[in-house]
Amino acid sequence: MDEKRLKKYKETRYKRELERFLNRCVAFAQQERGTREDFDTLVDRIEAKLQEVEKVPLYNDYYGRLERFVEMVGGLRRGEEEADGVKAQIQHEANRIRKSRRIKSYNRKRKNGGFEEGF
Repeated sequence: MDEKRLKKYKETRYKRELERFLNRCVAFAQQERGTREDFDTLVDRIEAKLQEVEKVPLYNDYYGRLERFVEMVGGLRRGEEEADGVKAQIQHEANRIRKSRRIKSYNRKRKNGGFEEGF
């Protein structure tokens, strides 16, 4: 592989793994019977998978938020909060992240910027 393709491959792989991390955490938060020990086990497992992928700089607000989410979940894992509180925080932050991803589709698109004087 040439250098450009390799860079693109690493970027895509890292982005996908960040999104998988988010989705797995949200799936845990939506379970009714998840305990604190289950959460710790889950985070250990998905952080190990994330560590296998080479971290690349991403210049996008959405992926920056995903990286901060990974750090936040690591902090929750080290904390002493109950499972219900952890689930609520995960769901709240995940909803904010997903909303920031969708916000672009809600912006109104304008044609030509106004009236053309040539007519």
